[in-house]
Amino acid sequence: MGAWQPKTQKCSTCGIELQLNKCPECGRSPLASARDARKSLNKYSLLPAPGLLGSVLGYIVYPPLDAGPVLAIGLCVFSVPLLLQLASTLRKRLSEDVGWLRAVYAYSSLALMLLALLLLLNGRLDTSPPNAVRSTVIRKTVTRRKSALTYLITVSSWRPGRSEEEFAVGLRTFNRAGVGKTVTVELHPGFFGLPWSGAISPE
Repeated sequence: MGAWQPKTQKCSTCGIELQLNKCPECGRSPLASARDARKSLNKYSLLPAPGLLGSVLGYIVYPPLDAGPVLAIGLCVFSVPLLLQLASTLRKRLSEDVGWLRAVYAYSSLALMLLALLLLLNGRLDTSPPNAVRSTVIRKTVTRRKSALTYLITVSSWRPGRSEEEFAVGLRTFNRAGVGKTVTVELHPGFFGLPWSGAISPE
């Protein structure tokens, strides 16, 4: 027996077509309830997690020289499905929108996986000899996010149109790198043309 489809009938008084929203046999609505929609979307919201973790791994192992745009793209792709689901919830249309929201989560997952592969393969397949660049430390900064500390050093840029370059380093490198002193930055062109930085060595 095929799935029941909502039927329409005309009002005997004004002639306006009305749609039956419940099955005449079981009395259930053909549209998923908001609770069922949330349960379904909670499962789909886990789809972007592997791509997000892969992107973070690629960012740490092969940090791109221009990290800002990469981070912005990753955060936007990850946030779009969540924001759309929130908007649908506030509009009380979650039951009607559940279908295309699932598709958005799936596309977001695919995009993050491609970003992770780009970062990882860009570094892993890069066999070009690195280029060593010497620069001067301008400042040192320690940032705290929850219980984790991030050590950043800012050096004078060697690229035209830029004055500074910022790198996340380990505690040992952070302590050895003094403001006003010289550091050597190992640069790689990247297999896909996305430059990334390697070891940073204080002199």
